[in-house]
Amino acid sequence: MPTLRQKTLAEAIVANKKLPPRQRKNKKELVVSSGYGVVTGDKHAGEVIAQKGVKDALREFGLTEELITTSLVADIKAKPKKRERELKLGAEILGMTESEKNKPNQQNNFFIFNDERATKIARRIVGGASTDNQSSQE
Repeated sequence: MPTLRQKTLAEAIVANKKLPPRQRKNKKELVVSSGYGVVTGDKHAGEVIAQKGVKDALREFGLTEELITTSLVADIKAKPKKRERELKLGAEILGMTESEKNKPNQQNNFFIFNDERATKIARRIVGGASTDNQSSQE
């Protein structure tokens, strides 16, 4: 039997999934907003969400694994060419994707070299030389 706090968390999970992806709370925020402590949210959010009581409370809302899988399979079969949304949802439910909020900012670095410098770097890489001095002596 789920505790009141577990039921509150289950309600928060269901409500959270209805929000657009960028507005959704992460696991820690869900756990803390449901009445659990900040330390519990920081260190054990995944464990709290995976508890039997939370799963039972989600089942009370009609959210069962069987319902999800059968619905997704039916949707995918109905539209074999356009199933990206269903597959993304399935992957998200199975924990195969990470929410947008939890992704670190990605930074791409580009280096622009003149031809002479690029040639020196290429020689050093191919020849195994470790310094510019060695490649400039060639």
